[in-house]
Amino acid sequence: MAAETHYSANTGLVKISTANSNLDGTGTLGNVITGGDNGTLIKRVIIKATDTGSTSTTEGMVRLFVYDGSNTRLLTEVEIPAMGQSATNPTFRKTILLDFKLEANFILKASTENAETFVVIAEGLDFSYYTSSVRPESTNYTANTGVQGITSQNSNLDGSGTVATLVTATSSGFDGLAISSITLKAYTAVTRGMVRLFVQNTSTGAANTFLFKEIPIVPVDPTGTFESFEMKIEFPDTFQIQSGYKIVASIETAADQFINGIVDAMDWKYPA
Repeated sequence: MAAETHYSANTGLVKISTANSNLDGTGTLGNVITGGDNGTLIKRVIIKATDTGSTSTTEGMVRLFVYDGSNTRLLTEVEIPAMGQSATNPTFRKTILLDFKLEANFILKASTENAETFVVIAEGLDFSYYTSSVRPESTNYTANTGVQGITSQNSNLDGSGTVATLVTATSSGFDGLAISSITLKAYTAVTRGMVRLFVQNTSTGAANTFLFKEIPIVPVDPTGTFESFEMKIEFPDTFQIQSGYKIVASIETAADQFINGIVDAMDWKYPA
């Protein structure tokens, strides 16, 4: 971020208690936090059980989703153990170091597998810029959160066939897109196979689509107490692509196996 970046705390708070076993984003979910004008950096999420008694929690799951205004995509799952509560025994608590940039007006949502009450707290920071004195060399960032399902079977490595667009670098007014990570999260059972990631320029088709990474899929059959396949590809120094270019993806295995691709990225530009 630029030296002139201003941060405003955006604390997401919600209680969830309605049982929802769905991994596809349907059913009852609570709104945890909404992205600010330039985006919101979600540093961490705290999950805390609040039911009392010898069965404060049973084995289950709390799930976090990203909603882009049209689609709700599973981001990650947190396993909940069976625990009791007393005057000397605290309830379940989990802190997730998320470090995720949520695009403007996108919403982080949460659900619980079992009808048990949890508080979900997001420590967020909205960011803006002190435009009246921004130095010309300063960098301004705007969150660009890619949220897409990868569902069409495609065994091709040359970029041909059906691919899903995970994120597009904004072309107008920006100098490129810096990608921090790509999370692959299944919302069905999966068998052994592969997800392929490509860089695509401003035109579609095999001639303009270039394979840069393959991620093996480990067979997983999720349940209410066992989380689905998940893989996070991190880029420590960010992976930067040209304005207008895209990250697209395909899946090797059968079309009834669905994986979400969620991209944590920010477009950048410099003051005029």
